[in-house]
Amino acid sequence: MNRPDRLVFGVVAAQMSDMEQTEILQGAINQAKTYNIDIAVISNIYNPVESSDVLEKENDIYDLILSDKFDGFIFFSESVINAETQKKIIDKFKKLEKNIPVIAVGTPQADFFLDNFIFVNTSDEHDFEKITDHLIDVHGFTDIDMLSGFDFIEVSHQRVDGYRKSLEKHNIKYNEDKVCYGDFWIESGRLQAQKYINGERPFPQALICANDYMAYAFLDELLKNNIPVPEKISVTGYEYVRERIYHYPILTTFQRNRKGLGALAVRMLYKKLTSGKYEDYELPEGTFISGNTCSCGICDAQLSDEQNDVSLKRTFDFLSLFGQIELKLTECRTINEFIHICREFRYMIRDTEELYICLYEDWYEDNALSENIICYDIFYDKKPVTLNKYDFSKLFSSSAAFYNLSPVFFLKRTLGYVVARCTSAAANNNMYRNWLKAISNAIEFLRMKNDIQYLNQCVNLSETHDIMTDMYNERGFKSAYDSFIKNNTGSQVHFIMLKICISDNSFSKTGSGEKISAIIAAADSIKKLCSICGRINDNTFVGILKKDISDSNMISKMLCSIIIRNKKYINSYGTDSFVCTSHICNCENSYHDEYSNALDSVENKVRIIAERHTFAYYKKMIEIRNNMYIQPEKYFDSELSELSPYSTGHLRAVYKKCFGVNLHQDFINSRICLAEYLLFSSELNINEISMKCGYQDCKYFMRQFHNITGCTPNQFRKLFR
Repeated sequence: MNRPDRLVFGVVAAQMSDMEQTEILQGAINQAKTYNIDIAVISNIYNPVESSDVLEKENDIYDLILSDKFDGFIFFSESVINAETQKKIIDKFKKLEKNIPVIAVGTPQADFFLDNFIFVNTSDEHDFEKITDHLIDVHGFTDIDMLSGFDFIEVSHQRVDGYRKSLEKHNIKYNEDKVCYGDFWIESGRLQAQKYINGERPFPQALICANDYMAYAFLDELLKNNIPVPEKISVTGYEYVRERIYHYPILTTFQRNRKGLGALAVRMLYKKLTSGKYEDYELPEGTFISGNTCSCGICDAQLSDEQNDVSLKRTFDFLSLFGQIELKLTECRTINEFIHICREFRYMIRDTEELYICLYEDWYEDNALSENIICYDIFYDKKPVTLNKYDFSKLFSSSAAFYNLSPVFFLKRTLGYVVARCTSAAANNNMYRNWLKAISNAIEFLRMKNDIQYLNQCVNLSETHDIMTDMYNERGFKSAYDSFIKNNTGSQVHFIMLKICISDNSFSKTGSGEKISAIIAAADSIKKLCSICGRINDNTFVGILKKDISDSNMISKMLCSIIIRNKKYINSYGTDSFVCTSHICNCENSYHDEYSNALDSVENKVRIIAERHTFAYYKKMIEIRNNMYIQPEKYFDSELSELSPYSTGHLRAVYKKCFGVNLHQDFINSRICLAEYLLFSSELNINEISMKCGYQDCKYFMRQFHNITGCTPNQFRKLFR
């Protein structure tokens, strides 16, 4: 298991299943083999544009950058699109020794580089010059339009520069009016097509699109309007994303030399480490890929290769029967059983020869992050070994190879990581991502089970506590309730009940990762309001709150406001999937009396929601309501009609029939709901809260707030502080 002394190059990226990254990586792997160098990819699994609390801990995988086993790094800078992830990676690079070289693959980005970064990339300008050359030299076109990407980024203008350079080389005058700017996505292509179809712009002989996705949408829109391609207009794309056989006609495009780029990065690192300086280099040139959107036509051999790729992908997607592995993993009661099931399903991992699940020694604890990892061999029946978390290279083989280092995490818990020795960059595929997700969820599920190991490790576990939520179970809550009432005689105490997932039949299925997430999210919500609370059964929570508030309904509304702002829960289940109730306790009543009173109220509300589900238009109405309550500041009630296929009048009628409140009033309620949450949870002043809730006039906001709640915003804040 101890490897010979070889260079190890780290590749830092995000969501390595992306095709463009895979091709760059494959080029790096091929070049590294010639130098007897190990390649180890450090990458997260997901890559959200916006921050996500659910995915926060997966980025702990980038801590491995600090391992002293790396001799240099190749950084796929353009793959990381989330600002917080960018900052985390940059912070890790800053902590490295200054003599460790870093090759950044991509275009330099503001606030996302360091002085020791050397940027390399293919030449977009050169590529677009060649595309334009083809249209002029082969097809004789002189009237050529271009659809580029965002007007405010450099790469868009580099591509235009190549187009312009070719025109001027052929003595064709460049006209900036023939260049349009989009957003590199399908809507831009569709809108460009409409401009030609509607006569807003005259049809040119050809259109060059700055990427394939815009070209696909452009072609689809022309086809819908019976406009022939290439007879009426020739079309080219760029980047060759391998989806063109799903579109008609098959797109003519240009393939960037991504493999050449990966190979170049490895050569430059090797040159720097062996000679002390970077080599002079030429940018790797791409390849023109003919298709049916110009008169060249598609190459039969090329088409055959693409069809084989699609067929292979479908085959493996069919084999990806994760329901089976997920079910079996959630049945495990020990880590040994878990590893055994992982070995049973190892056939699902493509292009991989060795795989280790490396869990922190204290993975079963709430705040686990030991310096040591326990490494379980999944492909071979070997005893687990314990290593320092940065010493993963001891798992490397005796000959140079390529490795994936991927996170194992659940919500706000880091559990460990996976080390996989792979035979090709294709190992970074969606099946592998799904497998990682399955084992991560299953390890967390195992952590929460009442096996002997877990009982011995969890000091807070007792007969009075719920394991999953770390709050009271029914026995514990009853005891806490009796004690609290006894010590607070004469005080106003509110009994609160929350029932979740009432409209989701799948919630009752054991082993569901979403079920666990929903329970934890609901528990977090009620904990924010009540210091004493418990989970009474699978989806029912109770709490008690000592507050001098005469209207107990205000308490349940506050809890509703809190859970609606819980994105983990609402994004999965929606605003119509839970009910809350609250009433003032009678000190002469027992716990069971108060519980029964609350349960009657909850069940009545559940029946009302169940009736809504029988309405033919319920699904569309709840979609509108979810959008409105999740982002009340985004919409005016008049704009909500755009989300519905019904006329404005009909929409208002069916909405009121469905929810018992008219659309306008519920729109106001959604904004007040957000205001209540901000008053409760933040230190923002009233004017700031007014703006965040979509109000331009603070006085108008205060009047509406008082009309709904019966008190001013400041009075409301004092009630809950």
